[in-house]
Amino acid sequence: MKSKKGSKFEREISGVLSRWWTGGIRDDIFWRTPGSGARATTRMKKKLQTADSAGDIMAIDKIGKKFTKFFLIELKRGYSSKLTILDIIDGPKKKSIILEWWKKAEKERVDSKRKDIILIFKRDRKDPCVAITKKLFNILFKADKIDHIEILKKPYNIYIITLSNFLKVIPKKLLENKYKRVRRRI
Repeated sequence: MKSKKGSKFEREISGVLSRWWTGGIRDDIFWRTPGSGARATTRMKKKLQTADSAGDIMAIDKIGKKFTKFFLIELKRGYSSKLTILDIIDGPKKKSIILEWWKKAEKERVDSKRKDIILIFKRDRKDPCVAITKKLFNILFKADKIDHIEILKKPYNIYIITLSNFLKVIPKKLLENKYKRVRRRI
């Protein structure tokens, strides 16, 4: 069952991403995917595509379609007691919730033919964070210029940064210009 916290978080992030994408002009470019992408997931099991419906956030205005066509955007809210980095290295009996989220998002990314993943998550009373692939991180950032955590657990290699740093450091135009480099490397 979807929590009210999660739905509220999806609405908040939709507005944040919309304002970021438009330089603060509009808050209505992105919105929650109906059923958090459940329809797309169900149809993918039948080998059917559902336009712009994978992931938790979709573009509802054509100016945001370039972003959501390229990235699968997954959102997670809460999980404070389950969200620990040490779970990743404690051994095979322990499952890391971050890696479980990533594994699910990776399957959806492949099924929906997106190029990369942006996983945005927020623990209770903490700042939201973004998890992205190492490839994308290296294209968009210089590791010595931004605080980050690298998680290397085969087959995954992901970087985590705060959402505020992600949005501050990556102006929309920079991201758009980097698409060509990203496509060549992925």
